[in-house]
Amino acid sequence: MKKLMLTFCLVLVGTGAFAQKFDEPESGDWAFGLNLPQTWGDDYHLGIQPKVQFYATSRFRMEASFGYYFKQKERIDWDVNFNFHYTFPIKDTGLWIYPLIGVQALHRHYTYDKTYKKANKGYDDKMRVGLNVGAGVQYDIDERLYVNAEMKYTYLNDFDRGNLCVGIAYRF
Repeated sequence: MKKLMLTFCLVLVGTGAFAQKFDEPESGDWAFGLNLPQTWGDDYHLGIQPKVQFYATSRFRMEASFGYYFKQKERIDWDVNFNFHYTFPIKDTGLWIYPLIGVQALHRHYTYDKTYKKANKGYDDKMRVGLNVGAGVQYDIDERLYVNAEMKYTYLNDFDRGNLCVGIAYRF
């Protein structure tokens, strides 16, 4: 995963040399996109995460997303995130960096085999609410389309976790 992230960053830096200057987003713009998250903490978990963003100003945007993480061992996770980004342009490169802060509601579902049943149910569900803190980088491909990579850490009650996402979005 580290090699993938390094390659992605090198591609962004290399293409930044040929970038054109596009207009900044306007207040009231919307963006829809898709992230591919990789979590770490107690184990690694891959997922898919559709997102919607609203630009309150040209630099401040709010993001809502729903993440579904594919079954691993006996566990399936899904989460709902509400994050806030404040973007900073890197002059004439098409790159933007942003800190993020927000909240996450995480649902974790365990399914047990026949030899071990918790409380005779065969499954267990946990729901937690936590705080997201992180940062990201965005590269404008054209006036409306952009790719992003972000890293955040979620502080939850009894299972904190990190999250690395790469994604794409289209702004309207």
